[in-house]
Amino acid sequence: MITQPVLSDALKRWIEVIEQYDFEPQHIKGEYNKVVDALSSRPDFSGALITEFGLADNVTQSMVEAYREDPFMFEIIRRLEAKDKVTSAEFELVNGLLFLDKAGNKCLCVPNSESLRSLFLGECHDATGHFGYKKTAANLLQRFWWPTMMRDAQLYVETCQVCQRDKPRTQAPLGLLKPLPIPERPGESLSMDFMDTLVTTKSGMRHIFVIVDRFSKYARLVAMPETARAEYVIKMFKENWVRDFGLPKSIISDRDVRFTSELWKAAAAEQETQLQMTSGNHPEANGQAEQLNRAVEHLLRHYIKPNQVDWDEKLALIASLYNNAVHSTTGVSPNSLLLTFKPRLPLDFLLPENQSTAAPGTLEFAYRYEQKMQQAVEQMQKAEATMIESASKHRRESSFQVGDKVWVKPSELGQEHGISRKLMPQYFGPWGLIRMDLLT
Repeated sequence: MITQPVLSDALKRWIEVIEQYDFEPQHIKGEYNKVVDALSSRPDFSGALITEFGLADNVTQSMVEAYREDPFMFEIIRRLEAKDKVTSAEFELVNGLLFLDKAGNKCLCVPNSESLRSLFLGECHDATGHFGYKKTAANLLQRFWWPTMMRDAQLYVETCQVCQRDKPRTQAPLGLLKPLPIPERPGESLSMDFMDTLVTTKSGMRHIFVIVDRFSKYARLVAMPETARAEYVIKMFKENWVRDFGLPKSIISDRDVRFTSELWKAAAAEQETQLQMTSGNHPEANGQAEQLNRAVEHLLRHYIKPNQVDWDEKLALIASLYNNAVHSTTGVSPNSLLLTFKPRLPLDFLLPENQSTAAPGTLEFAYRYEQKMQQAVEQMQKAEATMIESASKHRRESSFQVGDKVWVKPSELGQEHGISRKLMPQYFGPWGLIRMDLLT
């Protein structure tokens, strides 16, 4: 190094340090120089490790003292001092430190001290990049040994909070599918949502207020301006649903500001309607409304103009088409369940009626309608079972209980300005679980 014609600044600094010592460099072939780290080559250098576990300044002294309190290690040292040949073939005592000779690789034996073992586990995991169990175990096997080392390493990696916070999960998501209970009759439970079309019509409408009955799947679609407030939403709800079908027992919605407003809550309390809101960023809990949103988008594409500014004029047609179509879940059309009859379509005028109709109020009419209701419930139960089976294939059961500590994904929290999602921790917490609710 000294004979080089050009030296970098770093080399110059190192030369200044090296020249303080009197030594003669000797090259060692790689096959004889398998262990080159300072800890294994010079046991007295182990004191150079940074300690944050309340150890003495000299790690070597802490190790020697811990050997005396560990019966297993102390017995090995006693046998070495007694010149036991079998023990001497495997172990070696150097400056008070015990080493295990494994295939020419000397591993430091760590006594049963939580602070010492935690220190070395941290050096092989935390200080080397927080890699997984395999890389951590490889680092340990090259340098250390104690009877339960692999088990302790696995537990250390599994409970490392940095890894839990920053690493993505490769396992199936927690929580099996638990659908909402099927309502007892039409009009009892509603799902609501606001669908943003991203296009403002000539009359100033941009949102669609979606109201759907969870039993019959009957839907009402109401065009609304983007600036509609809670008072206007309540007015539209009364005019488009309550006036025709009465008050529901429960309403399922997301946490739109109009649904979380005090005015909306007061109106629901006045009519004794229970509000059930999904948790943040989980629209799938209000799946009934979300499915209808997709169906409305699909139908609107067929009938609106290319400039898309007339979609509000087509909502009545879209609602009629949807309510007259046979629903895949119930096996009948929404109109048949909620209105007790199927409205006549233009196609019905072209064909003769092939079945007799019972007059409302007669026993035959009531029997037919009751039979239709039972068949719809059976169909919904079958669809629910199929949906649970399909969804649960890709999920695993959750065992969380109130009081448990949980990690929360950043997607559950608000986006911070100027912060990249990609570089954020994968999870925040851990935070205590205070309540277990599907909908609140």
